[in-house]
Amino acid sequence: MYTENLNLKRALVMQSFAPLFLLLLIKYFDIRPYIRLICCLSKPLFNSRIKATCTVIKHIFTGSFFITLISLVWLIITVVIYFGFKGLQKGGFVSKGERIIIEDSYNDSGASFLVTYVLPLLTGDVESFRNLLSFLFILIMVIILLSKSNTFYQNPILLAMNYRTFSFRFRNPSSDIKYPNGAYIGITYKASINEEDIIKRKYISDGVFIVYNDK
Repeated sequence: MYTENLNLKRALVMQSFAPLFLLLLIKYFDIRPYIRLICCLSKPLFNSRIKATCTVIKHIFTGSFFITLISLVWLIITVVIYFGFKGLQKGGFVSKGERIIIEDSYNDSGASFLVTYVLPLLTGDVESFRNLLSFLFILIMVIILLSKSNTFYQNPILLAMNYRTFSFRFRNPSSDIKYPNGAYIGITYKASINEEDIIKRKYISDGVFIVYNDK
């Protein structure tokens, strides 16, 4: 029986929001006010932590400063996730002589994700500390909900990197397929799957597989 790779699922959900943080970085990055903020913070920091905290909360550029830092870290993590995802495809596939029937293509799912999740979060203002907290709370809630669903394959980064997503059924499922007549989601790179050829697969979670022809 195949096992879920929940860490990969969560990583792909995080990676999906890379366009959001790239746009936020472009929108809010401005080094001059951040230097002033650090200078304002450094003086009371040595005297009183409470005073330093109040300075941070009240400063007009606190939200944009922290969202810039978060965006930089998030984008770095996204790059690491991409290379990790690419490395996972070098081995560990299961090949049992199976063939599949492709039912539909979801190559516009990345655009749907951007419109549904990224653009609404981008329109808000996060310059103040309070608005930043509201933004992070909403973002965390969205990530939790996505982590509990099977829509993590709607990843605009994978689409940009020439990965394709599609729904399929097994023609001759092996005994480890839990629902032999069920519909599943496949992710593959560049070339389309030839339905007449045998496939190899690697399970991620919630009925989503990485699928290639077993050549």
